Amino acid sequence: MGKNTGLGKGLRALFPDEAVITSKEDEALEVDVEKLVFYVKTNNVRPNPDQPRKTFDRAKLEELGVSIKEHGILQPLVVKPETKGYTIIAGERRWRAANMIGLKEIPVIVKDLPAKEVLEIAIIENVQRENLNSIEEAQAFEALMENFNLTQGEIGIRIGKSRTAIANTLRLLKLPKTIQDQLAQGKITSGHARAILILEEPEKMEAFANEIIEKGMSVREVENRIKKMQAEGLVKPLQKKNEDSQGHITEIQEALEKRYETKVNLSSRGKKGKIEFFYSSLEELDRLLEELGYQKSI
Repeated sequence: MGKNTGLGKGLRALFPDEAVITSKEDEALEVDVEKLVFYVKTNNVRPNPDQPRKTFDRAKLEELGVSIKEHGILQPLVVKPETKGYTIIAGERRWRAANMIGLKEIPVIVKDLPAKEVLEIAIIENVQRENLNSIEEAQAFEALMENFNLTQGEIGIRIGKSRTAIANTLRLLKLPKTIQDQLAQGKITSGHARAILILEEPEKMEAFANEIIEKGMSVREVENRIKKMQAEGLVKPLQKKNEDSQGHITEIQEALEKRYETKVNLSSRGKKGKIEFFYSSLEELDRLLEELGYQKSI
């Protein structure tokens, strides 16, 4: 198996450069179990309930099924052993396609990993390897930030995207749920959605999204319409000062995250605001307090 370039460190660890297919003759040999490929019953494998991908294109699964029928599953799934059967860490599309064509057994590599690491790998594998819709991708980034205290910059490094791209994707979660659903279903694009965000008021955003769908408006048409609304005073123009201020806040936030090695949140309103430090254990809290100059009384 060739090297997997561009993968996150968690995902790259899943796929050894060389996998070993098991046979009876290998039983007496000393081998690394995590490099062995086992064949297990397809119905003994179940999907990860925390899988970030919620929708699967049936037509693409059928295409994958045709390929599997002809060539087999070329890359084993990665699974975690459970009391009964296995949970998929990476490769749910292959599992679904195998089920569709009635494949009785599938090749797997077994990895006994902590639940949090399984979630991180599942998210990164999906973002890197499969075409998540924009909302699923935003939810995946949010999960990485909340569960692993990763900054936007750190997520970008892991998946090969800029911090700005991560930030723009996360902004989509500010959309009303109805528009998020329309975006996830492909009725509008992320370009449409980002333009709509300028309207700020949920009712205006929802009405405009419906108009985009009904009239089949392009992103350029939507942007021009927004500019016209701003010129007519129907929509508050974006203030350059606010943009500069937000950019400065983001820079400070990232500097603090780098300095204290944890997620930091800055929020401001007028001349006031707050800084929040996140920690995932008491040990990390103690470290943060020490870094901030807090001395425990003896």
